[in-house]
Amino acid sequence: MADHAATTQAANPGRATLRTAVQTGIGAFVGLLVILPLVIQSVLDNIGEQFPEGLRIWLAGLALTITALSATITRVMAVPGVIEWTRTYLPWLAPDNK
Repeated sequence: MADHAATTQAANPGRATLRTAVQTGIGAFVGLLVILPLVIQSVLDNIGEQFPEGLRIWLAGLALTITALSATITRVMAVPGVIEWTRTYLPWLAPDNK
């Protein structure tokens, strides 16, 4: 079995997971809670409708779900056995060139 300490994911899985959560969370929350409501409201203004109550809560839940799933996948991908599997079967997805 190869030395897994060479990859930052295996050496610091918590840090890799947190980094992914922050990166994904920023995009998900800004996109779904700031940009998308503005677009929806613009469309609704043209047809004379109001922004649905509760939609922002649903969008926040969706952003949280996207962030949590991304972080979970990152954590799973940091498991040494998964890293070794990707080296063998999906080398383009492996965190290194071993």
